[in-house]
Amino acid sequence: MSSRLTAMDVEKQRFRQKLRGYDPEEVRYYLKSVAEELERLNLENGELREGIGRLSAQQEELRSREQMLQKTLVTAQSMTSDLKERSQAQADLLIRDARLKSERMLQNAQDQLARLETEISRCRIERDLFERRLRGVIDEHMILLEQRKAEEPEPDNVHVLHRRTGSDAG
Repeated sequence: MSSRLTAMDVEKQRFRQKLRGYDPEEVRYYLKSVAEELERLNLENGELREGIGRLSAQQEELRSREQMLQKTLVTAQSMTSDLKERSQAQADLLIRDARLKSERMLQNAQDQLARLETEISRCRIERDLFERRLRGVIDEHMILLEQRKAEEPEPDNVHVLHRRTGSDAG
């Protein structure tokens, strides 16, 4: 006899008859009830095993999905981190370029300011030199004028007579 008992085993089971034994009809009726219950339990057990199989398959599918979602999440986090790092690197590069440009512009402005200040100083020197020369020329002319005045005789109260011409006489 196998280790598992089936409904058919129970139904086909026969017992020896003895004096003063059980009522055979009642025993058969009971065995039939047990066989039916055993059949029902076996069917229910089969259905439960099928349900367990379906649930195990669903569980495996859900585990697979969970692993895929975890991998996707890790990938997304890695991509986010990479994007953040690249964005930060680009921002740093833009800031560095902007600083270099501003420093160059500031240096150019300072150079231009220095050139203008040099030009202004040169113009002031030229102006001062021009003013000195002009004063020198004016002083020379003043000296010449003073000398000329000194050389000219002072007029006496002498009236110079002019000769009259024939047309003037009247």
